[in-house]
Amino acid sequence: MKFKESALAHKLLDGLEGLEIGGSAHNSFGLKTRNVDNTAELTCFKQEEIKLCGEGFPVDIVSPGDQLPFEDNSVDFVISSHVIEHFPDPIKALKEWYRVVKPGGYLYIIAPHKERTFDKERNRSTLAELIERHETGKVPETLNDHCSVWITDDFVELVRWLGWNILHVQDTDDKVGNGFTVVVQVAKGNAPKLSVTANLAKTPASSLQPAWAHPQRSTTQAAQLAPAVSFGSSTAQQSNQLKELQKENEQLRRAIADLIIEKQMLKDNVQGRV
Repeated sequence: MKFKESALAHKLLDGLEGLEIGGSAHNSFGLKTRNVDNTAELTCFKQEEIKLCGEGFPVDIVSPGDQLPFEDNSVDFVISSHVIEHFPDPIKALKEWYRVVKPGGYLYIIAPHKERTFDKERNRSTLAELIERHETGKVPETLNDHCSVWITDDFVELVRWLGWNILHVQDTDDKVGNGFTVVVQVAKGNAPKLSVTANLAKTPASSLQPAWAHPQRSTTQAAQLAPAVSFGSSTAQQSNQLKELQKENEQLRRAIADLIIEKQMLKDNVQGRV
């Protein structure tokens, strides 16, 4: 048995070359990828994969999925299905995937939806909890090797906190159907951009796409939201201005993270007194 391939993934990623993290033969995307896995041994997961479809997906690169042996801006995309929930620190993994993707490229993530998997009875992983893991290295208790439990909104909140551009969201993924899909388009300042045209840019947004999935803005709105970088300045000045903006953005994200953690601690204290 093999699950169907994703129409959205083909629309966005056909003709590109990328990495798949933890790929499997029974759940293949049918894309041009190199498969990254933390081992090439015949694990219980590989045995189940062979049992399901009669073959195993070859491992091209043995490496932890959150420590990739690739230079910055070196691949067109990183894709994964039902993998991100296995990382104790998903923020670290996401940042690592973002690092290796070229500007204009993609992070394509399918994750299990709490209400449609065996995680249904578990508590959802809050943004505050994920930030705490990232900041402290805290490892959560796990069931079935799932370190995190999300619904679609939770993961969108995480990506928004990271400050990344969400290109597309499927509340029900178009592959197995028990997860959700979030597609991020990578943007990195003045770095060379991916030399392809995104197919989705030519396609109207789906009527099923939620409002929080970054609908197209008008030119006037985009101009109002653009960072205050002077295009009359020299390249060096623009670079310095961009660095300052990035520094301020990181400081703001850290401040928000502190507030989220403080709010969660106060909530826990109140619940503990009840």
